Amino acid sequence: MTEERKPGGEIVDELHALGEQLVTAVKSLWDSEDARKVRQEIGDGFVELSHQVDEAIRTARESEATKEFETKVKETVDKARESDVAGQVQEGLVTGLRQLNDEMSKWVGSLAPTEAPEADAAASAGEDAEAEAEA
Repeated sequence: MTEERKPGGEIVDELHALGEQLVTAVKSLWDSEDARKVRQEIGDGFVELSHQVDEAIRTARESEATKEFETKVKETVDKARESDVAGQVQEGLVTGLRQLNDEMSKWVGSLAPTEAPEADAAASAGEDAEAEAEA
């Protein structure tokens, strides 16, 4: 007795396998020693950045140039509200995210193990043998 596979079932199986590969790749990257070091360096960098920003804010509050800058920022914000800057930013963001998604898809595809085509060929050969046996 042979089991009939639904075409949609194969798609689900492939998507499931792709999801598992992506999870494995992300976990491997996240758990690596290099990644731990990078996360630590980034954390240290943000701490240092916050100290520098705090100092800059303290200094800037006392400056006359800050008051002028604040006025210009308010004027710019008012002008931006009157124009379609928000729409342009949104359009640019969507385009950038779409490109990022495309590149991520290519990268995930490059992580596929090389055994997958062999496994597909073996499964295909098994199906051919079943078809011949039934004939």
